[in-house]
Amino acid sequence: MALSNGSKVFGLLLLSFMGGIVYVLLNAGEGNDAQGAAGKVITVEIPEGVPAAAVGDILVDAGVVDNELSFQVKVRTDPRAQQIQPGTYDLRAGMSNDEILDRLTEGGPPVDVFSVTIPEGLTVNQTLERIADADKSPFTVKELRRALAGVALPSWVPEKLPDDAEPFEGLLAPNTYEFRADSNAQEMLNRLVTETDANLRALNIAPGRFYRTLTIASLIEREVRVREEQPTVSSVIANRLASDQALQIDATVLYAKGEAGTRVLTSDTSIDSPWNTYEVTGLPPTPIAAPGRSALDAAANPADTEFLFYVVCDFDTGEHAFSKTFRQQQRNAARYREIRDAQGGSYCAEAA
Repeated sequence: MALSNGSKVFGLLLLSFMGGIVYVLLNAGEGNDAQGAAGKVITVEIPEGVPAAAVGDILVDAGVVDNELSFQVKVRTDPRAQQIQPGTYDLRAGMSNDEILDRLTEGGPPVDVFSVTIPEGLTVNQTLERIADADKSPFTVKELRRALAGVALPSWVPEKLPDDAEPFEGLLAPNTYEFRADSNAQEMLNRLVTETDANLRALNIAPGRFYRTLTIASLIEREVRVREEQPTVSSVIANRLASDQALQIDATVLYAKGEAGTRVLTSDTSIDSPWNTYEVTGLPPTPIAAPGRSALDAAANPADTEFLFYVVCDFDTGEHAFSKTFRQQQRNAARYREIRDAQGGSYCAEAA
C-alpha cells in the first residue's frame, strides 16, 4: 500500500530526529568539561586486555570525561576503539572523544623497566639487596623493607613464629623478573610471594604441608650444590625426622649465626638458637632461604633410601658421600677432613 504524503513527512522527521540524537551522543563529549577541571592533566592507566567498552568507566572515574554514554556510543561506532593500546597516558580533562581515541591508539609513552635475577637460596635481606642493586631499580632496601611489611602472608604460614623470626623467609621466589620502574613496591614483592604459593600448589600436596615442604626445601637448597643429589638429601632429612634424630645441618647453624659463610666450627654447633638443628630436634621454625622449584620438588618427593648421613666428598663439585651407619659416616667424615685440610681433592668413588 502506498504511503500518504503525511506519512512520508512524518518518516522523514523521525529519521531526522533520530539522526540528531546519534549526532548529539557522538559529539556530546567534544569538549567535555570533566568534573569542572577542563585542561587538568590526568594520568590514566589502561590495563592489558580491558575491552573498549570498559575504557569509558576508567576515563569517567579518572575525571577525563563526564559523559560516559557519549564515549560508549563513540567506541561502538568508531573502528579506532579496537586499536586502543594498554599503557599509561597523560590526558587532559575535557578532551574530545576523538582526541581521546587518537591518544589511546598511539600507545602510552615508553615506560622504563628493570630486570632482576634472584638466585635460589637467598634470604629475605639478600633478596631485597638484589632488587635494590639491580640496574635502573628505583628502590632502596629501606623502601623495600617498608613495603614488605604491607604484603599479606599466605594463609598457610603459621601465625605463631619466634619473636626474632623473619616471617617472609623462604617466600620471595627466585626467578628472573622484569618490573616497571614506576611499579608499586608492595605489589612487586607480592608477586614474588604469589609465585612461591603457585610453585607449592603445583606440587599437588595438601596446603597443610606447604610450610613444612618449603622449610625442608630451603635446607636442601642451601646444602646441595649438585642438583641430582637433592632428592637423596631430602631422603636423609625425611629418615632423620622419622627417627627423631637431630638433622645436624650446617646451613641452619650458619643461618643461626647470621652469616653467609660455608665454614662451621665445632663450637658453632652449640649455639643457642631454634634454627640450630644440632641442638634442636626437628625442623627449624622457618625456612632459612628461598628454594627453587627443583628443591621444592625434592622436598615433596624424597628418594627412597635408608641413608641417615652425608658429607662432602669432592670440594670442587660439592658432591656428597651418603651412608646408612654412623661408623661409615665417621670414616667418610675423616676423609672429608683430609681433603679439607689439603684444600682440595675427592674420595667420592672410594666412598661409594
